[in-house]
Amino acid sequence: MNISRENAIKLISDIRKINKKEIDLKNYFGDDFLENNMEETDLDIEVQGVSNGFLSEILCMVIGQNIEIYGDVEKLFPCPCCGLRTLTEEYNLDEGTGYDICPYCNWEDDGTTDINVYRSVNRGSIEDYRIRIRANYNKYYINKWFDK
Repeated sequence: MNISRENAIKLISDIRKINKKEIDLKNYFGDDFLENNMEETDLDIEVQGVSNGFLSEILCMVIGQNIEIYGDVEKLFPCPCCGLRTLTEEYNLDEGTGYDICPYCNWEDDGTTDINVYRSVNRGSIEDYRIRIRANYNKYYINKWFDK
C-alpha cells in the first residue's frame, strides 16, 4: 500500500484528533495527564524533516498494515550537537539566521562549534549535551531524523 507524504501527515493528524476525542487517556496515564499534556501542537512542525520510514512505522502501528510513503522530505540542516538533520535554517551571524532549537537534543544553535565551550543560552556545552544523550540512550534512541 502506498501513500504520499502529505496524505500520511494528514492521516496521522486526523487519527490524533479522533484519539483525543474518543480515548480517555487518563485511564492509561492517570488523572494528572490531561493537566500536563493538553497543549495543542502542530503536527506539520513535529514531522518536518523526519524520514518517510518513521512516518511509515507510525501508520503501520496504528493501521496494522505495511505502508510505503513516497515524497520528498523537507531539507533540514544538521544540529551542531547531535548531528541529526533537525534544524530549519543554518546559523549565520551576518544574516541573523539560525537559533533553532533541536527537537532531539534541545541544543539551541547559537553558532558554537567548540564542543567544550559553556554556553549560557544552553546552560552547558555541546559535550555536556552529548553526555546526557549517551547516559539516557533509550530516551534518545529513535530512527526519526537523518544523520548528517
